[in-house]
Amino acid sequence: MTRTYEALIIVSAAGTDADVARVVAQVEEPIKKLGGTIANSKGLGRRRLAYRIAKQQEGYYQLLEFRLPAAQVDELKRLLRLNETVVRFLILNRSDHHLPPREPSVRVEAKVAAA
Repeated sequence: MTRTYEALIIVSAAGTDADVARVVAQVEEPIKKLGGTIANSKGLGRRRLAYRIAKQQEGYYQLLEFRLPAAQVDELKRLLRLNETVVRFLILNRSDHHLPPREPSVRVEAKVAAA
């Protein structure tokens, strides 16, 4: 069963903007290889982290909306953990029909600002 997911991924902000774009492409690649499709990919920019993670003080935030078979989510999480440039990630299931539709960028920006 294919479901809709939303992921907020923080990647290492070290390097130039071209380096960050390459890292984001590396993050999107496993979704496609696992049989998923990316509906939306939005960069939220570099932001200061609330606390140091792996000796880093800032990260690049990327919001992804994608469809993926439910059986492949654990494999995607494993691949993201193995990627050394991914500092943190959070994957949410957006297929729940009881959740109201919303504008994803508004809610994510509020969460990021609160962190």
